[in-house]
Amino acid sequence: MKTRWKILIAAGIFLLLAVASAWLTAHHQPQNAVEDYKKFLRDHGEKLEISEVLPPKISSASNSVNAVQDAFRLLGSGSEKIPNAMKMVAPGKALIGWSQPDARNSDFTNSWDELAAEIEVSRPLIELLHQILERPKLDFELDYTKGFALVMSHLAPMKRVTQKLNTAAICDLHNGDTGAATTNILTMLALVQRNEGEGFVISHLVRIAISAIAVVPTWELLQATNVTDAQLAAVQNGWEQMDFLSDAKAVFLMERAWMLQTIQKSRASHEEFVKTLGAAASGSRTGGSASAGTWPPDWKELTEKPRLAVAEVMWRSSWSYADELRTLQGQQIILETLRTMQTNQSQFYKMDYDAMETRFASLGITNVGEAFFRALQIPDFREEFGAQSLNGIVLRTMRIEAARRVIISAIALKRFQLKHGQWPATLDELAPEFLSSIPIDPYDGKPLRYHPNADGTYLLYGVGEDGVDDGGDPTNTASGSSSLYWQGNKVRDWVWPQ
Repeated sequence: MKTRWKILIAAGIFLLLAVASAWLTAHHQPQNAVEDYKKFLRDHGEKLEISEVLPPKISSASNSVNAVQDAFRLLGSGSEKIPNAMKMVAPGKALIGWSQPDARNSDFTNSWDELAAEIEVSRPLIELLHQILERPKLDFELDYTKGFALVMSHLAPMKRVTQKLNTAAICDLHNGDTGAATTNILTMLALVQRNEGEGFVISHLVRIAISAIAVVPTWELLQATNVTDAQLAAVQNGWEQMDFLSDAKAVFLMERAWMLQTIQKSRASHEEFVKTLGAAASGSRTGGSASAGTWPPDWKELTEKPRLAVAEVMWRSSWSYADELRTLQGQQIILETLRTMQTNQSQFYKMDYDAMETRFASLGITNVGEAFFRALQIPDFREEFGAQSLNGIVLRTMRIEAARRVIISAIALKRFQLKHGQWPATLDELAPEFLSSIPIDPYDGKPLRYHPNADGTYLLYGVGEDGVDDGGDPTNTASGSSSLYWQGNKVRDWVWPQ
């Protein structure tokens, strides 16, 4: 055999070996890494399948969903009229909505009688919602196996009926009916607490939003002169039953299972790949289709379809495993952080959150051939997956948890004042009659700050997201910002408004 043919055969064998080696590196190595990590998680008791993390089935006798859905059907198509309430007028100061001469907001002005007439039209809806207080659960019986394709049609009505309850409670307080206002506030809180098992991130965010709305009539109730201890105790108990950390943990368990199922389905077929990645897979993120008649043609537009085809092949054969591993590891970091928060005796959650951010930064998972394919502008779709973008959900959970603790303390203070005719000198005087223990500020692990003022008011606050105690300074540090929201992320301290 001539030397030249020997060289060609050797070169061919070398090329085949190189291709085989590249395939093993690009496909089997990341696939093995994913399977090894899954085995590690399962060995440590983690549940990765949707079937393993489904919420328990609820009996019809325990489920108030029929009454709530009947209430949804009574919703009209218009927007809700929500009168000003707990309106911040200065840092640390709010306007009592129910004591104003009329009911108004930026888009309407009504007499209280006019607003009461509108609420009366919604009375059947409100009475249906009150039935949620008679049963321990609210389960919309969703098909979790649909994953991200599931239509969450109940979430928008959930928020709308909450606004109706809020308006009704403010009107009740204007009429001096603290009992009716209490029932409406408890119903708002029940919409959150009875629905905590619904394992969707968007559901968790809606529950947080509903809780934030419920803060308003709770504050307004505390300003009423005829509120009773029994009514306050009921509302306090409603807030105490909230468990935002457990809710978040259940949500992220389901989120991880969904993400894994979605990645696996998208890897298995072109149709699922396009369905999942949507615009990213169709080319809208890479410049769109080449314009007809353009000369000279733009290289990026001209090569769009070939680059997308290469991207799909690479993602489905290799890169999807890196995304799956990144998702698994990121979600595990979040879950371990939430578990640490629940068992953290100091309840210094900001420390746990900062440690989570540090762990995210250490995740160095890359795609095979990343530099080469990036040079060719081949999209890798990594932005569609991963858990780092979900850290904001943890932050919102911490924020509403901090609010919950301040609210519970404010209610306990009012109950003490009703019994003793004055504010306590310290929060310690509230335990054990009005509080089982003094609430801890999750942003620095110390008790919430409190002291009575000489003018008959009091100062109650948490240190806010910067973790720094500014002595109860509620001012906004953002340049040019006029926001007065008491729990804004740019205010120095989170001061309960007076």
